[in-house]
Formats: sequence, structure tokens, C-alpha cells
Amino acid sequence: MNRIHLSIFVLLILALLQGCACLFDTGSAACSDPEVLMCGLTKCTIEMFLCMLEPACREALECNAECSSAGAQAEQQACNLVCQLAQGESNERYSALVQCFAENGCLPTLPDGTDGRCLVTSENILNVYVLESLDELEGTWLETRGLNCGVPGSGWEGGYDALPCRASSWIYYAQQWWYHTSFCAPAENGSCSEEGPVYLIAEPRISDQIPGLLEVIYANPPLQPQQERWYILSKPDPDWIMYNYCGSTPAGEYAGVNVMTRAPEASDAAMPPEVEAAFQQAAKDFNFSYEDMCITDQTQCPPLTVEEDVQDWVDGL
Repeated sequence: MNRIHLSIFVLLILALLQGCACLFDTGSAACSDPEVLMCGLTKCTIEMFLCMLEPACREALECNAECSSAGAQAEQQACNLVCQLAQGESNERYSALVQCFAENGCLPTLPDGTDGRCLVTSENILNVYVLESLDELEGTWLETRGLNCGVPGSGWEGGYDALPCRASSWIYYAQQWWYHTSFCAPAENGSCSEEGPVYLIAEPRISDQIPGLLEVIYANPPLQPQQERWYILSKPDPDWIMYNYCGSTPAGEYAGVNVMTRAPEASDAAMPPEVEAAFQQAAKDFNFSYEDMCITDQTQCPPLTVEEDVQDWVDGL
């Protein structure tokens, strides 16, 4: 699920249609890779043509093109993901083009094992916390730590857990549970960019086949389908949780680990010592380094609009 590659094919499309060798220097050979372009030309010809005819779709592609200056690779991936969500929601041709590239294998993916991994196995699944009801998760949780931080060579290179202002909310509306997750593309100082947060909505359900498995099926992802398997690695306090998510889209598989809290002060520094000790033990139980987790700063985040977002989504169905 390496979303930086979306910018690669965007550049190649624009280069072809505008007669440019490359819109900017990415510092790699990817800009001249003919395979991505030829794949799109042969398998998504109509979608490419229709997108370039529509100004709004071209503007959406420009959003991706601008991500090359967003900083490190993980930050560029975050920028591209925000473009997909923000632009795809409002432009059907752009969304169709991205989907076509993904479904036809035109989006290059990270090598296997470099975009996170699912930590739960048949040997350690008995250590997973088993939810009795989604009532236990009700409310909004803010991230304080994450493992998929985009560090090269770490095996967790997607960078999703390092996105600013990551939040997860569980809300009961219209006779069912909904999951709402929001995040931002990073500004230069690491805070939420001026575009503000984007969000995904999903339908969660507790598995009746595998104890400890929480299934999260997204309703409005940039690439259809997108689904995740969640395992709670530790829940030593009603307001603190550590979980491993293992997901997939047509572009590939990804995974991460989050530490979340719904305590009044959402910061790593405010974590009770006994909670941190439990999380450190969970890291040992599931074979990863707690110290490798990046810390999230929630102090400069904009207000959330969870209830409104969910209601607008459900009422629009």
C-alpha cells in the first residue's frame, strides 16, 4: 500500500499529455519508469483520457504531483493518501482512474514485508484481549504512539502511524456501530497541514469465528475494497489500548500498531506507569520493539467532527 507510487503514474500521465519529460525531479529513476505508464495506457486508456478532459480531475492529479515536495518518502505517501481521500470523494473520474490503476496492477507496491506485518499468530493469539462488545470502545481515541512510522529499513515503511492528529472514533448511529478514523497530511513543522483532516468511515464487527478478531470494512476508501483485521494486543485500562491492524487494498497489504487513549490528556507523557509497563510487555509478547514506536503530538490538532461526518455519510446512503 505504498501510496507514493500514485504520484509516479500521475507524473507519467501528465508528462505524456503535456510533452514533458518529467514535471519535477524526484531524485530517483521512477520518473522515467515506462512500465507504469504503459500499464495505464493499455489498461486504463479511457479513464486517463476522461480525466485529462476534466479540469477538476486534472487538478486532483496536480494535488498528487505537489506531494513530491512534501519531505521524506513517508510524508509524500501521507500527502498522496490525503489527495486520494479529499479529491476522490468529490471527483468520480479521478476516483475511477486511481481504482483502475490499482485493479490492473499498475500501481507499484512495496516489497513484501516492508509495509508492516500482522503480529498475531496461532502461537500467540491467546494473548490477545477479547472484546465482549463494541461498547467498550465507544467514543473518540487519540493516538499517542505508532509503529508504522515510515523509517527506511524498519519493515514498517508506509508511515501511516506517523500521520499528524490520528484519531479513531466508535459511534452508534442508525441502529449500528460505525468506525471513523481521521488524520492529516503533515505540514513542514509536523502539525496538521492547512487542508485539515480527512477521514474514513467503516462498519466494524466482532468476529464470531475467531476470538479476539475485530473486522473493519471501510465504506469510503480511496481504493475499493479496503478491509482490516484488528487484534487488541493490550487493554490494561478502560481508557488505554494497544492494537495491531492488518489491512489490504487492491494496491497491496499493510499493517501497523497503535497506542490510543480516550483519557482527557492524550499524550505519551500522561500514560500511567502501569499502563506503559503492560504495553512494553505486550511488545515482547508479540515480538516488536516498544522503543521503535514514534510518538504522536495531539496538541495542535483541529476539532473533530465525528458525529456530523457519520450522520452525513449514513444519511447520504
